[in-house]
Amino acid sequence: MSVDPKAAKAIADLARLSLAPEAAGGGGDGPGSPGAGEPGRVAGEMSKIVGYMEILNECETSGVEPMYSPMADPQPPREDIPREAGEGSGDWILDGAPETFGRFFSVPRIF
Repeated sequence: MSVDPKAAKAIADLARLSLAPEAAGGGGDGPGSPGAGEPGRVAGEMSKIVGYMEILNECETSGVEPMYSPMADPQPPREDIPREAGEGSGDWILDGAPETFGRFFSVPRIF
């Protein structure tokens, strides 16, 4: 399956990516058609990605367990143990702050 520049532009719009406008003539050495500009280049790259996905779809994966981590023995999740939040229980977090203002972090002003 190939992705044409119009579809690449539509996908880029959905992903909120900005592409340079199409070139007003002039040749292009990229995967897109001559003069297609950035949408043509992106369409060529998307076509390559779709091609790789088609190759992966041909792989036999029946009976293969899903892999949740690339590590052989991933860290087990810690237990979710509820605890009471007492008065001043969040004060310890301010101990590591460079500057505080009462019970708040003090940060530089942004203009």
